[in-house]
Amino acid sequence: MGKAGRIACITIPWALTVASFVCLVLIEIAGWGSGGGMLQDYYFMKANFTNITFSTAGDLANTTTLSAALQEAKSEGLLKPVYQIHLWNYCTGDSTNGSIDHCTKKQSNYVFDPVVEWGLNSTNVTSSATPTATASNVVESGINHLKNNTENLENELLGKTGRKAMEAYRKVAKWMFIAYEISLWTTLATIVCSILAVFSRWGSFLTWIFAVVSSIFTFGSVLASTILFGTLTGALQTLLHPYGIRVSMGTHALAVTWLAVLFSWAATIFWMMSVCCCSGRSNPHHKNNKGGLWAAEPKGQGYGGDMGGRGRGMKVQKTGGGYERVSSPGMGHDSDRVPLHDYPQQQGHGPFEPFRR
Repeated sequence: MGKAGRIACITIPWALTVASFVCLVLIEIAGWGSGGGMLQDYYFMKANFTNITFSTAGDLANTTTLSAALQEAKSEGLLKPVYQIHLWNYCTGDSTNGSIDHCTKKQSNYVFDPVVEWGLNSTNVTSSATPTATASNVVESGINHLKNNTENLENELLGKTGRKAMEAYRKVAKWMFIAYEISLWTTLATIVCSILAVFSRWGSFLTWIFAVVSSIFTFGSVLASTILFGTLTGALQTLLHPYGIRVSMGTHALAVTWLAVLFSWAATIFWMMSVCCCSGRSNPHHKNNKGGLWAAEPKGQGYGGDMGGRGRGMKVQKTGGGYERVSSPGMGHDSDRVPLHDYPQQQGHGPFEPFRR
């Protein structure tokens, strides 16, 4: 019963840890294939160019660097209908049928650069273009003189707000990636160590240590990705909305990552409880169970002799070869005989009531 109780005690935190691990795995492997399936929905950010238009940009259309760059990229076929940004890479596809037909090669510490990936830095447009300019005049100077100056290029294309968002994203994205990897592998280590938790509280303590580390890094990575992509999405959506481009965060990835945090911290609390409870021994008063209620005693020397040493610390001195039988008072030697006396019975009193004068 001891080991069965111990297993029952760690079942809940083990199940919560596995649930957190599954959520993290979904984020890790999303974008690893170009086929369909639900894994394509676990992206951090999505940009939809399906309904791109320049008429809604007002009088500024074709007069800014961004407008000219978007037009040039679209005309040269550099813009894909849909972009989905994942942890390791990004994928492209057609939003009309909801399919993803291409995913880039996986890269550690991956950072998505919209200026490069959307082909905005490879066009030959210029910020001095006018609505009456011909196509040959548009390509005269363009963005080529800004290629080696990233800050100026992003100021021209993304504006001040977009450039700052991109700078923050580049600085934090690599650390976010590392935090996700640490959280994944420490969660796996927690699952492996949970085997030791079946046998002792020391195993639970070691498992709890891994659980604390995984919970901290899981929370840090999820918080970083939420803030990071939330800021980047807001900046790009404000910038690209006049062109009919929709930029949004991945709700599925957001929900799964925060579920991973919830499961991880809940598991950590239950692992801590398993350190304090459920020793796994069948007898809670066992002398080797330091958490028992009675003081440790040698077997057979507790109160009552044969009561398993549950004498609450009371001991009796053992004599000779053990306990001796007491002879019956009606048999045996005279010296061992206990005298029997008849007590007078008074009227109105039973034979077992004390004698009163």
